[in-house]
Amino acid sequence: MKKRVAFITALIMVLCVVLSACGSTTPKTPEKEPVTKEALIGGYKNKAEQSASGSYTLAMDAKISVNAMGQSQNIEMTSEMKVEATKEAAHISGTAATTINGQTEKGNMDIYSIKSGDGFDVYTNTDGTWNKSRAVVNVDGNVQAVLSMQDVSSMTMTETDNDYIVEGKVALAEVFEALKNYLGGFDEMDGLGFDLESMDLKGVAPAKVTYHFSKETQEPAGVEIDMADCMNSLMQQLIKQAAGLGQQIGGDSGLNIDLSAFMKMEAERFTISLKDIVFDNEIKIDLPEAARNASDGSSDNGEATAMVDHYVEEMKISLPDTFEEKDVEGYTKAFFDNYTAVLVLREDKADLENYAGNMEEYLQLVMKANESKGVEAPEYENGRPAFEYEGVSNNITYRYYTTLYESDEAFWIVQFACIKQGYDIFKPLYVQFADTVVFAH
Repeated sequence: MKKRVAFITALIMVLCVVLSACGSTTPKTPEKEPVTKEALIGGYKNKAEQSASGSYTLAMDAKISVNAMGQSQNIEMTSEMKVEATKEAAHISGTAATTINGQTEKGNMDIYSIKSGDGFDVYTNTDGTWNKSRAVVNVDGNVQAVLSMQDVSSMTMTETDNDYIVEGKVALAEVFEALKNYLGGFDEMDGLGFDLESMDLKGVAPAKVTYHFSKETQEPAGVEIDMADCMNSLMQQLIKQAAGLGQQIGGDSGLNIDLSAFMKMEAERFTISLKDIVFDNEIKIDLPEAARNASDGSSDNGEATAMVDHYVEEMKISLPDTFEEKDVEGYTKAFFDNYTAVLVLREDKADLENYAGNMEEYLQLVMKANESKGVEAPEYENGRPAFEYEGVSNNITYRYYTTLYESDEAFWIVQFACIKQGYDIFKPLYVQFADTVVFAH
């Protein structure tokens, strides 16, 4: 979805700036004074906090292996981009390449991010066509000040013939805590299905940062960020959340679905490097005339496309092609994507003849069985009875949209479940999916 992709792009931009403390110059130390890591990093911080604009060349080199539901992929990403940034705008241009299982796709990148109100309008040029989206990122204050989180006393300093090298680490938990002031909270990331606030980010490995300073000028010559361990720890946390979802959706049936067994991700390398760092150079960023008429994707409401029909006995339901069909004990069928579980239960009318002879009686039977979950009177969505409730597992709250159906020979329950923070975004989709259910007679 374009809005979420735009937000992730903006977040990556901010993280790159934060973790690298990109751009600053340090006043040259008098010859008689010893050059120390405190002087180099301290000058770096002061200049970064005061800088109104800057530019640098950013390169990324990453390789990630993914194994999901028995399917393996090796993903390699490389890019080199020229970045110009002020407090009001940013321009990124360059090339990027992605290789998946030996197949490489290359492309040019040209992105303008222009501050507007409490966020940014993001203009992206893809194959000569401009598209516009919205990134809700608040840049009040100076994100560069996050550098102050680094403990200089724990950093190390070495030197070569030409450079001073200062190495340190920055904790991801502290980065996200600081970013709350600039992102206005984690609402957008929650919408992606990941509850960052519930994650133990303090247990995530830190990023390793290496600064190179010129011996001649004591100005930064480059920055290298090794995020491999950091990304591996973060991915383990995300998979742990997915596993929690699988355990919770089993409900009272005692079902325990360990989704972590179906998904493994490992970053073999994930490095970001900066060079050609220049600040306080009166950068002016003007949006090209061609971009001003960009097609607007900001209104993307997440409506589903690329639908696939799935058949469960006499029932048919249409879901996006991101869903995988699974056999799950306790249910007639289940479907999963990265954010949602769809659980289907068919109950023969013959088995319920002493309890429910019609849909209203079956509805009351289901409501009674779920009253401990705080289920209230159902609402009717397009003629279908539906109700919502919440459940907690591993300190994570999940929300459910449940709807009932009747075919000639059976009653049906179809449930849609996701992390609570994403529910308001996904519920309109769940209603759409539920409307696709039909039966063969």
